[in-house]
Amino acid sequence: MAYQVLNQRLLENASFWQGKKVELPQYDRKKLPVRSVCFSAGKMAYGHTGDIMQDLLNEDPSIGVMTGVETFSPKYVTDLAAADFLMTQLIFENEKGRVVPKVQGAIDTILFLDSSATSLAWARLLELAHDPRLQFATLNAPEGAYGVTYHGGEFAEPINPVLVKDMEEGTVNSDAAKWTTFALERFKAGLKLAMVSCTNFSGNGHYTAATLRTVARAWEEKGFAPAGFVKYLSDPAQFSFPNCMIDRIAVNPDETTGAVMAGLGVKSNLVVTERARYWAVEDIFPAGRPRFEKAAGVFMETSYEGVKRYEDMKLRILNMSHSVFAGLGVLLGYRGTYSIYRAMQDQDLTDLIGRIIEIVIQTIERPQQMDPREFAKAAWERLNNPNIPDDPMRIAFNASAKMLPRFMDTYYAGLHKGLSREQLDLVLLPVAGFIRYAMGLDDEGQPYRLEDDPRKDLLAACGSRAKLGDPASVAAFQEIIANRGIMGEDLYQFGDTGNRMAAMVQKMLAGPGAVRQVVREYLGK
Repeated sequence: MAYQVLNQRLLENASFWQGKKVELPQYDRKKLPVRSVCFSAGKMAYGHTGDIMQDLLNEDPSIGVMTGVETFSPKYVTDLAAADFLMTQLIFENEKGRVVPKVQGAIDTILFLDSSATSLAWARLLELAHDPRLQFATLNAPEGAYGVTYHGGEFAEPINPVLVKDMEEGTVNSDAAKWTTFALERFKAGLKLAMVSCTNFSGNGHYTAATLRTVARAWEEKGFAPAGFVKYLSDPAQFSFPNCMIDRIAVNPDETTGAVMAGLGVKSNLVVTERARYWAVEDIFPAGRPRFEKAAGVFMETSYEGVKRYEDMKLRILNMSHSVFAGLGVLLGYRGTYSIYRAMQDQDLTDLIGRIIEIVIQTIERPQQMDPREFAKAAWERLNNPNIPDDPMRIAFNASAKMLPRFMDTYYAGLHKGLSREQLDLVLLPVAGFIRYAMGLDDEGQPYRLEDDPRKDLLAACGSRAKLGDPASVAAFQEIIANRGIMGEDLYQFGDTGNRMAAMVQKMLAGPGAVRQVVREYLGK
C-alpha cells in the first residue's frame, strides 16, 4: 500500500478513513479560535495535554484549539508543518497486539521561536498574549530548560549562563526568558492567565512561578519591564501557576509501530503511548478554563496539598516500580526494548515491588479522588503491557535524582509511622541496586554504559573503584551513601541506615549471581 502524508486535506477525505478504525477529530479545527498556548509542544504535548483537549473539543468546540511554541528543533516544526500540524497517536492497549490509532488535531500550529524577538513567529505569539479569549498556557519543557535551581520561596537561583545573560541584557535566548516575555505582554495588556507547568517533577507550579519572577525582578530592576510586573506574577488572581501531576507512559516508535502505520497507509509524525492517562491540576485559572474534569483521568484539586497526594502516589508506586527495573532489573539483564514487560515476568522483582507498594499504602496520604490500591492495580497492568517497547535504561536516565522521591521518602515516612527497619529494608534494596548499577557491570559481569545523570562523574568514579568478587570494595560507595543530594540525608548519620545500605551492596559484590541471591534473601526466599 502506498503511503499518504497526513495533512488537513487527507483528514477531510472521509473515503480514505473508511474502515480504518482511526479516531479522528470531531471538530473543525480550522474554524476555531485559539484559547490556549502550549510551550515546548513536543510529542508528549500532543500525547497528553493535546489528547485531553481533543477529547474535550469533540464535545465542546467552543473551548478552542491550542497554538504550540517550539524553541529547540526547527526540523520538528518543519516536519509538522508539512502535516498541517497533525500528529498520529498510537495508543497501545494491554491486550497483546491491540492498538488504537488516533489523529491529534488540538494544536492548530506551532511557532518556532529563536532569539530574534522581531520575527513573525514572535509577533504572532505576542498577538496571542493580547487576546482576551486566551485562558491558559502550558509548559512541557524538560527540567533543565528552566535554567535555575529552586529550594522554595518566591524566587529561584539562575544557573544557566544563557539565562543569566538574558536577565542582564533583556534578551530572549533562553526558554525562561521567552516565557517571561510572553507573560510581560500579558501584563501590559492588563489581562489574566494561568501558566501550567506540565514538566514531570514535584511542585512544578511553584518552580515555574519562581523562575519567571526571578527573570521579571531582574528586568524590572534594569528597566526592561515596567514596575509592577513582579507583583502581577505574584498575584494568582491575575497570573497563576497551578501545580499539577502528569502521568502517561510514552515510548519511541519501533518496527511494530511502523507496521501499524504501513497498514493504515499513512506517513505521519508519531507519539506512542499507553491507554492510561492522568492529570491532577490545582484549580487556579483566573481567566477561566475548559471543564478539564470531564476528560478521563483528570482530577481538579483546590490546593497544591491535594495535588501533591497524587504526586506522592504516582512517584512511590508507578515510578518506584520503574526504578526497581532501572536498577535491579538492569543488573539482572533486563535491558533493551520490551524489557519492562520482560522484567514484569520476573517473580522476584514483582514480589519486591508488591511488598514495597504495601509499605507505600501505609505511609502516604490518600488522594481525594483516587484509591491508592486502585492506582497500584492499574499501574501493575500498565507495566505488564506486552505492546509497549519500553527499556529500563530509559528510566535509568538521571537515576540519582530519583532515589529520594521514589524510595527514600517512603523509607523516612515509614520510620515516622513506626515501621521497623527490618520491614523498611525492602525499600532500601532497590537503592542498593542503584549503587551497584554504578559499576556498569550486571549480575553476570556483562558491561553496559551508564545513562546520563547529573552525578554521572561521581557514580562512575565510585563504580570504577569497586570490584565484583571483592565485597570489601563496598567502601568505594561511601560517598554516594552519604550524599544528601541523592539520599536526602547522610545515611551514615541517620541511625544505622548507612550501614544497612552498605551491607546490602557488599553482599551484591560477592560475585556473579550475587544480586539475585540478595534480592531473594531479603524477600525471605
